[in-house]
Amino acid sequence: MEPRILTVTLNPVIDKAVIVPGFKVGHDFREENMSVSAGGKGINVSQVLAHIGVKTIATGFLGVIGGSYIKEELLKQSIENDFTMIEGTVRTSFTIIDPENSKLTRILERGPKVKLSDINKFKNKYSALLNRVSVVVMSGRSVQGANNSLYGQLIRMAKQKKVLTVFDTSGEPFPIGLKEKPFMIKPNVDEAEELLGRRIRSKREICMALKEFKERGIELAIITDGSRGAFLYDKDRLIHAIPPKISRKSPVGCGDAFIAGFIGSYIRNKSLEECVALAVACGAANASSIDPGEVSRQRVIQYFKQVKINP
Repeated sequence: MEPRILTVTLNPVIDKAVIVPGFKVGHDFREENMSVSAGGKGINVSQVLAHIGVKTIATGFLGVIGGSYIKEELLKQSIENDFTMIEGTVRTSFTIIDPENSKLTRILERGPKVKLSDINKFKNKYSALLNRVSVVVMSGRSVQGANNSLYGQLIRMAKQKKVLTVFDTSGEPFPIGLKEKPFMIKPNVDEAEELLGRRIRSKREICMALKEFKERGIELAIITDGSRGAFLYDKDRLIHAIPPKISRKSPVGCGDAFIAGFIGSYIRNKSLEECVALAVACGAANASSIDPGEVSRQRVIQYFKQVKINP
């Protein structure tokens, strides 16, 4: 079966995570059972989609040093990938999880820097890959050396080929990319407040924010708010999906899992209620794991049945 979804990760990462009960700054701790995985937001989306039976193609930039690890990990999961290789080393992120104090500490490298020739090479590859899919998911921060308008250019290219665009980033590239009117966005409450320049906390405020995104030309806007769940506005109604209560290990990658669950259902022509319910279930399953993008299909099904939808 031909993949229908392309994921774009401009700055992939090798994620390293370790659980350290009682972690304190300035102390020595012996590492036990460190988890290592391929990551980056778009890659996380591809991995979750693979777990729920949806084929994807993963693309983006990949440093020649460390890049083979990313590609091998994706191939182990039968995820097709076609990256533009660049000089430099794939960045590494270190996550320290302290379950005793419910604290999470992250150290994120910046990653390699791209040249104009790298960007042009990637655009050519990206344009060709768009011919094979119906949806493209662009997730994560941009890469050093790229203009803040790069995401906007990629959205425009996809729309010209009638490919639906899902856009999930932060910082300056986000509002710039929104001007190209992507099909779907999924900011959390804090990101939505930054984009719109006002407080968004109550259901009414969330509803007004979703309406404004719609007026800006965003066909499908979803706002997430952690344990409160996800909010979606459609046809003069607010759909609120409430997640089940779970034992959370790590929030890293939960938004990516959410997008995977939603778009994986959407391309199967499920109702918006079903789409957002599976999205919330995937996010919850991701939170139950230490590795971003590592979800159990059985757990997703279990959580899906426990999601509450308030229309």
